[in-house]
Amino acid sequence: MEFVRPKIKLLDDEEIKYIDRISRDILKEIGFICEDDEAMSIFAKAGARVLIKDKKVFLTNHIIDQVIETFNPMVELYGRNGRETLHVGGDNLYFGTTGFATNYLDLENGGYRPSTSKDVVDIMKLCDVLDPPDYILPSVGATDVEPEYVDLYEFKAGMLYTSKHIQTQANDRKNVKKIIKMAEFMAGSSEELRKAPFFSFLVTLTSPLHQRSDSMQLIIESAQNNIPLFIESGPMAGATSPVTLAETVAIANAELLSSMILAKLVNPTVPTIYASWARAINMQNGYVSVGCPEFGMLRVATTQMGKYYGLPTGGGGNLTDSLSLDPQLGAEQCSTSMLPAMAGINMIQGMGLIAGMNAVSAEALVIASEIANYVKRVHRGIDVNKDFKGVELIKNIGPSGDFLTSEHTLENFKKELWMRSIFDCSAVKNENSQLESGVLSKTVMKTKKLMKRYVPITLPEDAETVLDNIIRS
Repeated sequence: MEFVRPKIKLLDDEEIKYIDRISRDILKEIGFICEDDEAMSIFAKAGARVLIKDKKVFLTNHIIDQVIETFNPMVELYGRNGRETLHVGGDNLYFGTTGFATNYLDLENGGYRPSTSKDVVDIMKLCDVLDPPDYILPSVGATDVEPEYVDLYEFKAGMLYTSKHIQTQANDRKNVKKIIKMAEFMAGSSEELRKAPFFSFLVTLTSPLHQRSDSMQLIIESAQNNIPLFIESGPMAGATSPVTLAETVAIANAELLSSMILAKLVNPTVPTIYASWARAINMQNGYVSVGCPEFGMLRVATTQMGKYYGLPTGGGGNLTDSLSLDPQLGAEQCSTSMLPAMAGINMIQGMGLIAGMNAVSAEALVIASEIANYVKRVHRGIDVNKDFKGVELIKNIGPSGDFLTSEHTLENFKKELWMRSIFDCSAVKNENSQLESGVLSKTVMKTKKLMKRYVPITLPEDAETVLDNIIRS
């Protein structure tokens, strides 16, 4: 049954075409810095103007149009052990975590502390049993591990403690190869991994218009191995892009197009997802804000641009600038989820991140999941099914009747009505009722229960030892 999805737009068709034209002008006339020699060679071979000495690349409309024709509107992201396959595209909506905060809000011990490899594992287990996230990117960093191995140990945690689809990043091409080697071992062979890649790479770009060598190498190596790419651009309005939002969208769009063109020049069939963290700087204190209204508005605009090119879309959302689990957290997590969801985005990631992306909290992750389910219910819309027995029921029960005890209510209420797990919905019972609502205490209790519910996943023999050997090789 197809539902009518609620949709919002901030750009009309002419405005989308205008931003597309501005982005193309940027790539043709201003160009972008490309630090990587191999990437410059690929662009030059495709017909781009390349200034080797200045490390600048200028694309043409012909290259852009040629590559856009290879874009695929649907990307499949696989899980393991029979876990759900995510069909990223169309009207489908998924929520996920994202990284890589280096602080952990430890409620039991009274505050923030540096995050550790144990936190990485604990959050991974919580994500495995919590629904959503639908996919997982290690959201907290292991500050007790040598920096050159952090990405590898975070990926290892994903391989050992969850069977949901894993999104990961890599420090450099050497680590990209190690991650692929680890995944091939877990899959059983390189052929099995290619059939159903259960992980994808996150590529973060540098604004304005500066393609780092490590991100270019990550794109090239992933494309050669046909590993799905989630490429995101995050210019900051007022700092690394103009403070005007339309031009910020244009810069993000230009950066994304140039990166996706590189991926498709290497391998026209590599799955790519158009994603953005375009945001704004807080002029009152200089911090980056992800809880402000402009953050959600920019997700709407970048989602519209990605859809214009026929691509699956994603980006940051379900986020907050708040330092604590307070009303600000709930309001910002909800608004930065609802806006992109109503624009038709396919992947919203940010669950559990707080304090402007600098920290993770297990309890914030549980609240984020509650909000994500709320948003998913709205996104699902209203099912107007002319075959439903509801109309017949109205005739049978008639005026002044009672629908609560009908079989129809019993059969349909779980499908039609959102079921809360921690949010309060109770009446005033006495003068202390408001103080007894206890959403935070219910969140803490639910988090503890979920952690106890975790069941170890099935792994190949000696998996931990083999993965450790690959990491240290």
